[in-house]
Amino acid sequence: MPYPVITKGSASLNTYQNFDGSNLTIAGIEEKAVSPRTSAGSFIGIGTNFNNDAMLVIDLKGSMKYDKNGILNQNLRIRNTIGINSSATQIRYSPLTVEVPLNKNLSFYANPHYAGKYDYKNNKWTNSAGIFAGFTQKIGNNSSLSIEGQRYNLQDIKDNSGKNWGINAILSYNF
Repeated sequence: MPYPVITKGSASLNTYQNFDGSNLTIAGIEEKAVSPRTSAGSFIGIGTNFNNDAMLVIDLKGSMKYDKNGILNQNLRIRNTIGINSSATQIRYSPLTVEVPLNKNLSFYANPHYAGKYDYKNNKWTNSAGIFAGFTQKIGNNSSLSIEGQRYNLQDIKDNSGKNWGINAILSYNF
């Protein structure tokens, strides 16, 4: 018997603040098809670094749960940004994401990942490994707030400068 597939929509505001002062803030909407063990979706939004660039952001996303409770899973995101001063495609693969419910409204997650990014303006490909971890708090029936810390460029583990550390916040509303 086939698994039922449902669609879910959400609107979100995401801000990524690096400790070197750089940042990226994105607002947009997402629609995804969800089955008990997999999901696939797309996101479209606008972003800015509040410095010298505004951009269109288009994501394609997919995930698969390793276990029926969704504590262990993997995910893939392909992000395309088309901006005034930038244009890039990033592929981020997370082979083992962990999400642990702490109570009915609060969960902890950790997401180690590989990211490859092609910068079209500079004709350059970069690779990096990183991890982000944080907490998601449900707010009412349809909203949530996630706060996370992130370490970029783990392949250069000795570089603990501000460019490799950040704090992120994601506010989501499901419809």
